[in-house]
Formats: sequence, structure tokens, C-alpha cells
Amino acid sequence: MTPELRVYRAHALHMFERKFEEAESEFLQAQREKPSLMTIYSFLAMLYVSTGRFDDAFQALAQGYKVDPLWPVLPAVEVSVHFFARDFEAAVACGRKSLELHPYIHIGRSFYAQALEYSGRGEEALGEYRMACIMSPGLIWLRALESACLSKMGRKAEALDILHEIETVRETEYVDAYYLALIYDSLGMRDRALAELQRSYQDNSFTLCLLGVDPKMDSLRQDPRVDALCRNVFSMS
Repeated sequence: MTPELRVYRAHALHMFERKFEEAESEFLQAQREKPSLMTIYSFLAMLYVSTGRFDDAFQALAQGYKVDPLWPVLPAVEVSVHFFARDFEAAVACGRKSLELHPYIHIGRSFYAQALEYSGRGEEALGEYRMACIMSPGLIWLRALESACLSKMGRKAEALDILHEIETVRETEYVDAYYLALIYDSLGMRDRALAELQRSYQDNSFTLCLLGVDPKMDSLRQDPRVDALCRNVFSMS
């Protein structure tokens, strides 16, 4: 198996099967075989994030920077690691630098927006969500994040407009229910939010690998009904 195929397999083990130990082993083997393969470092960092191993995630990124300090994905992933580690101010600072270097990478901008939102800068966050949506109009989950942000700011009517737009898209296209759960919960519709989260499990959404650490899911994780779902989600890990 080539290192490239090994990384692809490890990524699938992480994101879809949630076999974290096996995925880590495959990533590390690929790194030994071909340390110049830059996708290893960002994927490995996100694997460590999924299991709450934030120090290891930062170490993986540091290794990546040593191999290629100009690799454009690394700063964007670094923003996300700070966000999931709940160091929102560090994520904001890192996000600014990431956008200065690579303004067109939507992952970096989206996590910068999330960091702004969770550090209490809602209006700035909305501006970044909207810019990300303009730059990547096909990514419905960005609109979902914007909607949830609007709802939490008390702008329910605008949030509902976006929700209706997304539900219309859903009639003909796949929409990750994980993000719809965030909108419904922000609107106070807990039962519908839990139904969407269950649907994301049935669809085997790759985003579920972050369910245990995602600050956006803190409210839903407080509901005891989520415990059984979490056990199912991570039963393969």
C-alpha cells in the first residue's frame, strides 16, 4: 500500500468508521514512509482533536510546519484546533493570521468566524460567515452556521429565513443534519434538534467524529437523550 493510499484509508477510518486507534496507527505509518506527504499532518491533527488530545494535535501541526512552513492548510487547521480546545481568543488571533496568508481557504475563515462568535463578537462573526458563503456558495453548512449565529443573537426571523432556504435545498440535495441540529437547538426546538442529530447518525455524517469535543454541541450534549447516541457514535472507536 502506498503512503497516499494509507492516508486515504486512515482518513476514512477516522471520519466514517471512528476507529481512532487504527486510524492513528495508519497515519503514523504513512508518516514514517513518506514524511513529506503534507496531508498527513492536518488529518492527524484533526484525529487528535476528535479524541480531545489537543497537545498532540498541536505537535502534529508543528511537525507539518517543519516539513513545509508554507503549506496553506496548516494555519486553517491550527485555527480549528484552538477552537475545539476552547481557546477562542487564540483561535481569533490565529484566524487573523491565517486569513492574511490564505484568505480563500474556507475552513480557516469558517473557524475564524466560529471563534469570533464564541468569544462574543457576533457581528464580526456574521461578516465572516457571509464572506465564506460568498466565496463558497455551495457549502450549505456555512449557511447553517450563519443561521445559528443569528438565532443566538436574537435575530430569529433572519435565522428562520435561512433555515427555510436550507430545508428547500434539502429536498433535492444532501444536507448534513449535524448542522441543522445546531439551528433547531438555537431556535429552542430541542426535540427537532435531537431528531436531526439522530438523522446525522443514520446518514453516518463524518462531522459526528467531533461530537464529543465540539463547543457548538455543548447545549445538546447536556440533554441526557444524547448519551445513548454518543455511545452509538463512538462504539466503533
